[in-house]
Amino acid sequence: MNSFVFLLLILPMVGALLAFILGKLNSRLAFWTAEFVSLTLFVLTLKLFVEYTQPLDIAMHWFSLGDFSIPFGIYIDQLSLVMLLIATGLGFLDVHFAHDYMAEDPHQPRYYAKVLFFIGGMILLVSAKDMISLFTGWEFMGVASYLLISFWHEKKDPADAGVSAFLFTRFGDIFLFAAIGILFYLTNTLDLMQLNAMARAGEIDQHKMYLVAVFIFIAAIGKSGQFPLFPWLMRAMEGPTTVSALIHGATMVNSGIYIVARLFDFYVAAEALLVVAAFGAVSAFIGATSALVQRELKKVLAYSTMSHLSLAFIGLGAGSLAAGMTHLVNHAIFKALLFLGAGAVIMMASHVKDMWRFGGYGKKMIFVSIAMAFGALSLSGIPPFSGFFSKDAIIATSLANPQTEGLIATLTFIAGVLSAAYISRLWFLTFAGETRDVALYEKVKAPSFFWITLPLLIMAALTLFMGFFQEDIAQFVSGSPLDEPHIPGLFFGLLSVIALLGLIVYYYYVKRLDITQKIAAQPLMKAIHTLLFNGYFIEFFIHYFVREIVVGSFARAIFWFDVNIVDAAVNGTRSLSLKVFKHLQKIHTAYASDNSGAMLYGIVILLLALFIGGLL
Repeated sequence: MNSFVFLLLILPMVGALLAFILGKLNSRLAFWTAEFVSLTLFVLTLKLFVEYTQPLDIAMHWFSLGDFSIPFGIYIDQLSLVMLLIATGLGFLDVHFAHDYMAEDPHQPRYYAKVLFFIGGMILLVSAKDMISLFTGWEFMGVASYLLISFWHEKKDPADAGVSAFLFTRFGDIFLFAAIGILFYLTNTLDLMQLNAMARAGEIDQHKMYLVAVFIFIAAIGKSGQFPLFPWLMRAMEGPTTVSALIHGATMVNSGIYIVARLFDFYVAAEALLVVAAFGAVSAFIGATSALVQRELKKVLAYSTMSHLSLAFIGLGAGSLAAGMTHLVNHAIFKALLFLGAGAVIMMASHVKDMWRFGGYGKKMIFVSIAMAFGALSLSGIPPFSGFFSKDAIIATSLANPQTEGLIATLTFIAGVLSAAYISRLWFLTFAGETRDVALYEKVKAPSFFWITLPLLIMAALTLFMGFFQEDIAQFVSGSPLDEPHIPGLFFGLLSVIALLGLIVYYYYVKRLDITQKIAAQPLMKAIHTLLFNGYFIEFFIHYFVREIVVGSFARAIFWFDVNIVDAAVNGTRSLSLKVFKHLQKIHTAYASDNSGAMLYGIVILLLALFIGGLL
């Protein structure tokens, strides 16, 4: 079994190197290498899943020096296995989809090498036994994310988006690194299981645990695109859609939720779950409302990702590991489906992303439209699709928990029902009604069934059939059933609001689009649209704060120090030298008598100094 685990860790890195080298000989070899490696990784993960009986614990070390050692261990339990299935399964489907999507790109070797490198980082992260291993996988994914977002770096926007992702996520990583240092100082261990056990036993000071938990959560906020560190997630849509599906819809953004779930007992003991729920609620509301007005297909899904990851955080913050992690699993499937479906539309529409130029595409892309309808229904929370069960459980749990039943539960409910509005708007504008750009519509044709449509249909089937196994999934991933508190009328009330919103969206975006445009032209609606379209200007405020206050103040302080200390010291050397010269000039003249007298005075002073020293 251990050999399969080590192969799972090493194969992505070896495959990345082979994909790049072989791809230089023939670009299609890069794809086939990635296809084979990603399929092999999924098969290995399935084997581990089928043969799983108890957690696999492999303790290793980076190096040892006397009694001091840095650990590097592997720990695979049920939670890890589910995350591995997501990373390798969706990774394989994503690579398969890229056969056509990236077919015309001249840099395929570089692309597939980076994708495999990323999958390897994710595998390491979710298999980590300790904080060092986890942090290594965490940073691998960060590097791969930067490289893939800025894949088309010859263009300004993707290059800027990659830098933005790097800076925002690195800010959070600083706190994770600090948390590792504090934990090692407090506990003398970085083993994740031991930290949970020590927290349960009360062996760590609660106030210090709270600080560490908050630091780790800041890192999770950065990685999972939560308030206030979410702007990078929206700009990351400049990368290939396959990248958006794999990294920013299904895997990397899940790592922040995973680390909180992995240390769930630690967070419970630290009493830090309320912080998780509060930031999750704000993020869910911002993401859901901002998604309502976006024009670009991928931007809607980006804000949706932010909002639904927040729902998973709220589930954890409200005390339900089962609800949070089950929604994470469900979201990974239907969001990868929606992103790849969007990629199919964009590819067939000459890489246009503006939904207002679409319309009626369901007639030409019937299977894509059906698959995306399945994803939209799951995201909206319509039974029997998987998204309904986990989203309903999160809303119910937040309403029943005394700590979250007020504002947090209200924002959660609003975000949950608005998801039906923005995803319906996306689907109707793209696939229903009449086309709004005839010239573009005439170029559209059905994509390849095997390479493009088949992965979408597989994920569509999964998001439907997983709805019938939600209790099993919850039990496997968390060890507890998906038992949601009973709140009278919640089920029918939630479905009624979602259905009503769907009908309103259909009427205003299909039947009477003219009325929608007139309403949007009103001054108040324009102001609201501008606010939501720009994500409440959070990115503007962050950039202003960093540029004007942090960098500006620091730069001004450095400038003052440079002028008044460094330059003053250098420039003062000249004036000091002149003063010394003028004083020495008085005792160094051209007259022999003056020089002889100065020498005599010096000898007398030396003799006096020696005499006084002898007396003392």
